[in-house]
Amino acid sequence: MPNYFSLKYMLLVVAVYLGTYQANAQSQVLSLKESINYTLQHHPSSTIARYSTQSAEEEIRESKASFLPSVYGSVGLDYNIKLQTTIIPAGSFSPTETELQMGNKFTNSAYIQAEQNLFDKSLSLDITSAKIDKEITDLNVLKQNQTLIYNTASAYYQALKYAEEGRLLKESEKQYETMVDILKLRYEQGVVKKSEYDQARVNYNNIQLEIQANDNEYQLALNTLKNSMGLELEASISIEDSVSNVDVEDIGLTAPSILEPDNIIDYRIDQKNLELQVLDVQQKKAAFLPSISMYGNYGGNAFGSEFLPAMGNWFDYATISLQATIPIFSGFKKKSQLAQSKLSLASQELTNSLNLQTYKLDVENAFTQIMNAYTSLNKSKENLQLAQEMMDASTIEYREGTTTLSSLLDAEYSYKEARTTYTSTLLDYLNGRLNYYNKTGTITDFLDELK
Repeated sequence: MPNYFSLKYMLLVVAVYLGTYQANAQSQVLSLKESINYTLQHHPSSTIARYSTQSAEEEIRESKASFLPSVYGSVGLDYNIKLQTTIIPAGSFSPTETELQMGNKFTNSAYIQAEQNLFDKSLSLDITSAKIDKEITDLNVLKQNQTLIYNTASAYYQALKYAEEGRLLKESEKQYETMVDILKLRYEQGVVKKSEYDQARVNYNNIQLEIQANDNEYQLALNTLKNSMGLELEASISIEDSVSNVDVEDIGLTAPSILEPDNIIDYRIDQKNLELQVLDVQQKKAAFLPSISMYGNYGGNAFGSEFLPAMGNWFDYATISLQATIPIFSGFKKKSQLAQSKLSLASQELTNSLNLQTYKLDVENAFTQIMNAYTSLNKSKENLQLAQEMMDASTIEYREGTTTLSSLLDAEYSYKEARTTYTSTLLDYLNGRLNYYNKTGTITDFLDELK
């Protein structure tokens, strides 16, 4: 039975390409996990990375081909318009010099030759290098997937932030609407001043403007999310998650005492690059070694004064040869190349050491960031609840006439500030958690934990 999510993605793709996503159509509602899975399956970057892997596999086959037999043939036809003249010195056959033109007007040749490398240390190391290149390419595919997960989740959280802010704004809108209705009635009854009624209307209009501005930001965030997913911008989507079902509990992290660098893709790529540099030094050393090859050929030549007779007058031959190429002197070129390779190896070792310290620093900073964000989120959430209670109480007191409009406006301002701080700290926490998974190289665990 097909997976529900897979079927959902398939329907989404079909809808996009058939043009059924219209501005007024019903939005496709996606959870964070569905968005990430769609990204990994359909984003062009994933396809490009897979192409790189296939190219690396072909490079391995290419390097192995150096030790496979190579066979080629050749056919030639020469028409000697003017034969070369040879001088026989005087006294050899006659008392004077003799001019001879030796050869035939037509010379034909054809042969087939097979060659086989028997020993070439440099070519052997090329095969090993190609295999390591393939491993690096595979790691880059994993790194690309991690980047796609991170970018999609980050864009999703940005949209989630505006969705939550919109929810809070609409709650405030209802309160302002009720307040305006009450003050209108009280103003008509002569109980409150017109200025108080007008102030309530201004606040109500302002909250509607804030809702409109937030809706615009939400749509922009959705466009960013679609771009991160590799989805057509014409597609109509909305997010399924809300703050109520996003895990903002204490994630139980402890300060990282020992970094596990093998989880970090960049560290593993650094190690593979170091292996490549070691191989490069070995290849430069191998340039001083002889190479041995063998070849054999079989062919024939045909000669004649006329074209057609020359095509049938063949003399065949065959050769088997063993050849050793021994480097003797290259003007110190190979020695310089070896010295450069050794220096590059030393630089790569130092670079890897510096990068490892950077990875450790990134993890420690990410841990500090998420713990601070979690603390700030709890405080801002508590402040939001208190500000909500204060505003509700002030609203009731103002309706009953036991407090002034100024006190109500102060409570409303405090609630607005608390609301803005809460949504900002919420986004900081979600991004901080995402960043921690990313820096520790465990972002795939983050994906597995999503519901």
